[in-house]
Amino acid sequence: MMKKIDVKILDPRVGKEFPLPTYATSGSAGLDLRACLDDAVELAPGDTTLVPTGLAIHIADPSLAAMMLPRSGLGHKHGIVLGNLVG
Repeated sequence: MMKKIDVKILDPRVGKEFPLPTYATSGSAGLDLRACLDDAVELAPGDTTLVPTGLAIHIADPSLAAMMLPRSGLGHKHGIVLGNLVG
């Protein structure tokens, strides 16, 4: 059963210059979320940065949760990981 959540678009370019989150395939478990950046980001080893998405979500239903997970190859191939991973 599909449930609705509130999504607030923080950056007016989302949906125009930057795509809204979408399912890549019909069998996808989650949506693909993209960075909302003005310029390219280059990090030196050991550096960290915050990458905006241009979106905020509110989930009022306590039985639901949202997770942001990196693409499977990002950490392995490029050493890019999220700072708030579970575990």
